[in-house]
Amino acid sequence: MKEFKIPKVGMGITEVELTKWEVEIGDKVKIGDPIVEVSTEKAITVLESDVAGIVKELLFGEGEMLEVGSVICLIE
Repeated sequence: MKEFKIPKVGMGITEVELTKWEVEIGDKVKIGDPIVEVSTEKAITVLESDVAGIVKELLFGEGEMLEVGSVICLIE
């Protein structure tokens, strides 16, 4: 099982808002596929998968605030 984490999205940014999931549980993803849309006070960013596999669990809901480095989904 691989953990998908919120990466650094900018200098001094310590948290983001999860605005939209681009995947659902059971979806197959490959490297570069969009996983989630997040927003900061400065920008909206789509984060892409860095692994290939099947989405097994989404750990947070849309609208939640997350710290950089948080594990947000599991990919097998």
